[in-house]
Amino acid sequence: MKRTLAWIGAILSGLYLLIIGPLPFPAMDPLPFIDEVVALGFFLKCTSCLGYDLKNWLPFMEKKGKSRPVSRPAGKKDVTIDV
Repeated sequence: MKRTLAWIGAILSGLYLLIIGPLPFPAMDPLPFIDEVVALGFFLKCTSCLGYDLKNWLPFMEKKGKSRPVSRPAGKKDVTIDV
């Protein structure tokens, strides 16, 4: 049942993003990008529930496997020479 609902949600939100999202309705939409952001988030959650990770294709989405910055060894310090 959960998988079926995820498929229905992914199809509906995907169709919304493809068909209704690009149409200009400035007079009817006071916050123009909020509904597209919600539809994209819903689409990504539905597809991740189905086992497809589409966040790797979007550069602005946070990735779970981020590497941390490399820490410097205790003996090495940056030297700044001020002349």
